[in-house]
Amino acid sequence: MGADRLVHIVIFRRNLLRARVLVSVAVAASIALGATGCEFMSPAHTKEIKQITDGVNVTTGSIDIRNALLISDDGDGARFLGTLVNTSGDDDVTLSIEVGGDTQTVQVPANSRVDLANAAGGTSDDSVQGSDGQGSQVAEGRDVLFDQADAVPGSLVKVYFSYSGAEGVSANVPVLTSALEEYQTLAPTPTPSSTATTPSESGTEPTGDATAPGTQSGDSQTDSSEGDSGTN
Repeated sequence: MGADRLVHIVIFRRNLLRARVLVSVAVAASIALGATGCEFMSPAHTKEIKQITDGVNVTTGSIDIRNALLISDDGDGARFLGTLVNTSGDDDVTLSIEVGGDTQTVQVPANSRVDLANAAGGTSDDSVQGSDGQGSQVAEGRDVLFDQADAVPGSLVKVYFSYSGAEGVSANVPVLTSALEEYQTLAPTPTPSSTATTPSESGTEPTGDATAPGTQSGDSQTDSSEGDSGTN
């Protein structure tokens, strides 16, 4: 009986030790889960890519359009700004940019980028490049202006990008004004109205051989007097 009792005591203590170990593991797991629960409920911030530019980014084929936006003060004419990056190392691309039925084209050489803001007299963004360092060569840009863009400041305007050999893509591009310091020289100059009158049409300048009032020649005065005398 003494030996059996001893065996039972050993088994009891062993089970008690196992129970304590299991409880300790469960408590530790609960603490770890409570401390890191937010990580399971939300994505890692390092995987979230946030855009910090004013414009939008979009890609069609081998062309990356970066920081695309429109500058307009009158809501009618607008200047398109952005950086066009050709990630192809072999093919030049003629990119079409369409706004409100009006289309402009920009030549983007292979493995090059075109900074339209720099072409318009703004500040270029040397940090913009294509993937894997492509598009590192800087090509000459040009002004991209739209006379009838219907671009109300503060709104989003649909812009369509396309070129031969790639599927086109559209993007809702924001419209900003030249009130911001970085864009103050980039608003397009309003087109003069075709109905405006010239000085000669308004009569503010003499045309032909006409002379100012009160300076008629003696001959013209004589002719006038002779005509009156002949009728009296």
